[in-house]
Amino acid sequence: MANASVQASGALGNDLRLDPFALPVRYSAALAGPASATTPSVYIDRQQAIVKRRLGGIPTTLSTPVSAFRGVAVRMTGDAETGAIHTVVELMHRDPSMSLPLVVLEDLGDGEDVAADWQAWGRALGLPLLIVDGDGTVRAPLDQMGQLVVGQPMSRRSPSSLKGRRPRFLKRRKTGFYKEVETLYAREIIARD
Repeated sequence: MANASVQASGALGNDLRLDPFALPVRYSAALAGPASATTPSVYIDRQQAIVKRRLGGIPTTLSTPVSAFRGVAVRMTGDAETGAIHTVVELMHRDPSMSLPLVVLEDLGDGEDVAADWQAWGRALGLPLLIVDGDGTVRAPLDQMGQLVVGQPMSRRSPSSLKGRRPRFLKRRKTGFYKEVETLYAREIIARD
């Protein structure tokens, strides 16, 4: 099992780019929430996310199952002065201080790489993809028409309403009828020498 360690301060300043195919991943990054003197340490695998940070001077370890996160979200903000686009792909939690950054890029560069990372993290963790709009609303990338319900498959030949009927190939045959069978009683005759 490959273990990747990444430091949040890369060659381009605050850029961070984790590989979803190299799980489990360990890294240190600045997280939202209460500020501390130390940088929190994050561990992510397919089942859980563990964050080690100091809260109020006390070292704490928060272990959260991946299923408790809302999804993998992408957030893009533009800087009006420089024209740069700040992109964050994060493991989004209902509590914003529990959201974990997965990809942080100051300059968008190739947008297809960010989209590929976003989709790969969604597949690797089995979570839905989300988009955070400029006003902070969270939405799915594609609107769904309804919910998929998986149940017992219906056979083409025997839907549930026709379950008690005879099969099609037996319809031309006569049905049998039951009559009482006579019981014969007799004495056995055996010739013995």
